[in-house]
Amino acid sequence: MRINKEDSRRYTDWLEYAENDLLAANALCKQERTLLLSAFCSHQAIEKALKAYLLYEKGYAPDGHNVIFLCKQAARSVPSFKQWIDECVELNGYYISTRYPPDFPLHIDKKKAASLHKMAKSLYVFVFKTLTGAIYEA
Repeated sequence: MRINKEDSRRYTDWLEYAENDLLAANALCKQERTLLLSAFCSHQAIEKALKAYLLYEKGYAPDGHNVIFLCKQAARSVPSFKQWIDECVELNGYYISTRYPPDFPLHIDKKKAASLHKMAKSLYVFVFKTLTGAIYEA
């Protein structure tokens, strides 16, 4: 397992960046031209939230972008993370295809982008509550 030595060792930094990605995903899902970017930001929010949890729980955040793997790692300590596997499977598919032009263009509509944002926000709220014991208010 690789660990990026350049990344912050403070889980609160990861939570803050995850929240910023959520805000970006929400703003970007309102215009047709930025729907793919919204999907990417939703993926990033989940990735960073899961890394925040792993950093807090295990003392390290694994390098990589596979949110399914990250969620399964978190579920080793808190089995209720398993409830988020389906969301991670769906969002994992938007990491590469939203960043680079594929041979077969990916198209999503505003409803789908909003759904992805909702998934990401739900998982973020779960991680936030797991780490802080507080209710997330945004």
